Amino acid sequence: MNYKYDKKGIDISSVLKVIAIIFIIVAGLGYVVDVDYYLMMPGTAEHLRPIIEVDGELSDEKGKFMLTTVSSIPGNMLFYTFANISNRIGLYEIEIKEKEEVLGHFDMDDDLYRQIMLLYMSQSQQEAVYNAFLLANEDVEFIENAVLVRDVAPDSMAVNILRPGDSIKMVDGFEVKNSEQMIEYVRNQRPGDTVHIVYERGGESREADIMLMTHPEVDEARIGIMIMTDRELVTNRDVRISTGRIGGSSAGMMFTLEIYNQLVEQDITKGYYIAGTGTINADGYVGQIGGVKHKVRAARRANADIFFVPMDIHPYDTNEQEANTVNARLDEPITVVPIKHIQDAIDYLEGLPAR
Repeated sequence: MNYKYDKKGIDISSVLKVIAIIFIIVAGLGYVVDVDYYLMMPGTAEHLRPIIEVDGELSDEKGKFMLTTVSSIPGNMLFYTFANISNRIGLYEIEIKEKEEVLGHFDMDDDLYRQIMLLYMSQSQQEAVYNAFLLANEDVEFIENAVLVRDVAPDSMAVNILRPGDSIKMVDGFEVKNSEQMIEYVRNQRPGDTVHIVYERGGESREADIMLMTHPEVDEARIGIMIMTDRELVTNRDVRISTGRIGGSSAGMMFTLEIYNQLVEQDITKGYYIAGTGTINADGYVGQIGGVKHKVRAARRANADIFFVPMDIHPYDTNEQEANTVNARLDEPITVVPIKHIQDAIDYLEGLPAR
């Protein structure tokens, strides 16, 4: 057997093997050591026509509507170290965010976080179907069932009682079916009062007494939770949306456009590749989201021609500004269009020449 030595008689191949083994051990240890950070990167731009199916669809789509995603990875020491090195040398831009900033103040694990994101996705889909059917003059209505807990403030007296995903059915003996009813009831109480709530978790009914706290901005009582309405959507046509493990509420606007395009005869894509992001509420208004800079890059990689982004309306809004900043850095910028209401997007597309 032949060996290769340097001038000092050292077996170079053996040294390289030792270095490789040490690297593998260090990398393995780094992989299993968690850190309180998430790594955020551009995700994908998913073509919506294969994902969404509307019974009796009318239009033959020449272009594409695409939802954009952010790749979110729970950090470990190995990935965290790689991200920092990559950012410093300009190899690949990876956003590093503290875990609390991603998960919110509630102490939830990664599995519960994914469940909440899927819950937001379901709510977003309902809002999209509702808006699309209204725009297309189709029959649609919401049936309200209960109040869902989205988050719990760390200083709330409910912090060790309620958790995201809980379904509140009654407050002080009164049935609540939407968030507005619950907010109105609580604000008419006084800070320091106690309310009795009946709620469900995992199909199990529970009860609890919670002391109300003072609202930080107005002189009103509050429980200290973020809530939304648990609703059932009733339509005259079935809509099937298969998003798999994609979660969150930021695809609402793009869902609406794709569903609407299947409900009407004219193809509003007109042959363009149209990506975008933004939540949507029952009134059709588009809301701010996170991760815009990653989504613009994901759209560019998918050869999008147009990127719809929530318009900056309030002083603290940043989506429009961030999208324009990132787009200007791209080798081939795309057309960024700020949207306030879903009708703005439809009007813009109707004004485009067909390809």
